[in-house]
Amino acid sequence: MQIAEEARGPIDRGEYQKVFALTLKVAVPAGYIWLTIFYCMFHSYLNLFAELTRFGDRRFYSDWWNANDLGEYWRKWNMPIHNFLIRHVYYSSRRRNISAANSMLLTFFLSAVFHEYIMIGVIQKCNFMAFFLMMANVPVIIL
Repeated sequence: MQIAEEARGPIDRGEYQKVFALTLKVAVPAGYIWLTIFYCMFHSYLNLFAELTRFGDRRFYSDWWNANDLGEYWRKWNMPIHNFLIRHVYYSSRRRNISAANSMLLTFFLSAVFHEYIMIGVIQKCNFMAFFLMMANVPVIIL
């Protein structure tokens, strides 16, 4: 909270270099927290749950850290959700003769809506940040 309060003044005054420096100050701890949550969720919890339920397919993620581009990253980092979206959204829309680019757009749109829905549950506020951050990936993926 201290950094958020510290950033309010520079944001109001338009001191964007100070805001950028404060963002970098938070980047390393946020990266460690993200990696810890990834390890706990995708490696520990899902493998434990798969072991208890004797679930056969245990590919919850692939080597996303070796991705050469953003499209490869999205395909590798959350395989259950990626496979679900490909199977039920992308392929379904392709069978309805929707172009590949529009099918990809629809898939990312639904993913962005659900990311925003999850964030509404977490922060109790709808600010469309998760939605816009997901949709910002579309031009890079389609091109």
